[in-house]
Amino acid sequence: MSQHHRRQKWTTHAPKHRARIASMLPSPCIQCGRPVTADQDWHAGHRVDAALGGTASASNVGPVHASCNLKAGGRLGARIVNSRRQRSKDIRPW
Repeated sequence: MSQHHRRQKWTTHAPKHRARIASMLPSPCIQCGRPVTADQDWHAGHRVDAALGGTASASNVGPVHASCNLKAGGRLGARIVNSRRQRSKDIRPW
């Protein structure tokens, strides 16, 4: 779990966002565009990832399939880790 999701602000607002989004289902997934329905496993996900500067505002949160959200988080995490590794290779003196 990211630092963003551990913060008080997100843990306080997430249930509110989820309730608001649930009332609007079915809606398109913000990741893949396919419909998200109430009977599916879904998350309240960020349109602009928190790691990339996204906020927990209502305009930046929408419905996302659980599988889409978990895949996207894994890809973003890998991209961040790999960029850190590349930077550390670039500063080696040999």
